[in-house]
Amino acid sequence: MHKIGTNIAAKRRKLNLSQEQLAELAGVSSNYMARIERGEVKNFSAINLLKIANALKVSIDELISGSYKNKAIKLNPYQQKLFNLLDMLEDSTSEQLSKLFIEIIKTASTTDINNKNDK
Repeated sequence: MHKIGTNIAAKRRKLNLSQEQLAELAGVSSNYMARIERGEVKNFSAINLLKIANALKVSIDELISGSYKNKAIKLNPYQQKLFNLLDMLEDSTSEQLSKLFIEIIKTASTTDINNKNDK
């Protein structure tokens, strides 16, 4: 996770943001942000990573790889509401629900594709 912290710090500096400013934009504490950048946080939630990526206007993949394309993930209002609701939950509950939603979406996508092929 240290590489991710290094990538976050590099992108933050490129945008001329302080740790405190980035933490505020991402909705996390400045202490937590400092610990991430120093590589002290070993397991942080995907939701926090997404919040940081959005604050930096990059994708999670770009944070992990360090290769930036200057684009943020755009969420429609329903996705944002779901994201906010998941963010209010404990990390373990949020992770379990996220996995369930992924399976539901995969099933719905498969059903949708099959229905289109039947026409």
